[in-house]
Amino acid sequence: MRFGVHVGIGGNFPIKTIEQARAAGCECIQIFAGNPRGWRRTPYDARAWQEFKTLRKQHGIFPVLIHSSYLVNLTTTNRTLHANSSMLVAHDLEVAARGGIEFVNTHLGSYGEQTRTAGIKRVSATISKLIRVAKPGPMLLLENSAGAGNLCGGTMEELGEILRTVGDKRVGVCLDTAHAWASGYDVHDEKGVDAFMSAVRKHIGLKRVRALHLNDTKVDLGAKRDLHWHLAQGRIGTTGFRALLRRPELAHVAAICETPKSVEEDRMNLRAARRLAGVTRSKPKA
Repeated sequence: MRFGVHVGIGGNFPIKTIEQARAAGCECIQIFAGNPRGWRRTPYDARAWQEFKTLRKQHGIFPVLIHSSYLVNLTTTNRTLHANSSMLVAHDLEVAARGGIEFVNTHLGSYGEQTRTAGIKRVSATISKLIRVAKPGPMLLLENSAGAGNLCGGTMEELGEILRTVGDKRVGVCLDTAHAWASGYDVHDEKGVDAFMSAVRKHIGLKRVRALHLNDTKVDLGAKRDLHWHLAQGRIGTTGFRALLRRPELAHVAAICETPKSVEEDRMNLRAARRLAGVTRSKPKA
């Protein structure tokens, strides 16, 4: 398991991005490829992305996840919203392919007034098309939701049904711990983690899980609210994260903290993640 945080790309990318990653103690990172709260697609800067590729290789930072815009809704029946969402994810996949980036992570959006059956059919068709026309290379990761309102992907069953319907090995899953808790998975102890991992194994398959978003939370179990907090300082706590991070079947994943941010808070959360996983960080490259 490799550990990292979400780092910025604004201002002097990629040098500042890599500096931020190294200051926090990252082995892997997550980034945006543009404004996460806007529809405008940032033009691809070949020189900058090539330099990013060189720098992360030099400092041993891998893998990298591009997180799609927060506005993305691949499930909606609103034609304009659906088209814009699809274009943003397609753009992220293209940037990832051209920049040698391993994963693009996306939220799935909301069913709205559709039935669950219709929504899964629609989002599955959208994902199938996106991955079919994407350039070779990056894997598209579907993130579990906190389950608020009519959000898609709040259960392992839903994610598994989408994966089976799409039927493409370039589509995988990113599991967010705070979202799992908020949607009703009691992962605060060994027993709860066992049950959660059993559901993941049954409906998704462990090889399809390629990333974790490591976030504690202060909300009640099953509260359907997306609220991230520092590792082992919330409702999931030390016991839950220790049980999850020491699962040998998750040794291959990239573990990204999306916790409240400052340089010191990033360092604190990465130290906590490694401590709970029972690992020490390998010596970083100069």
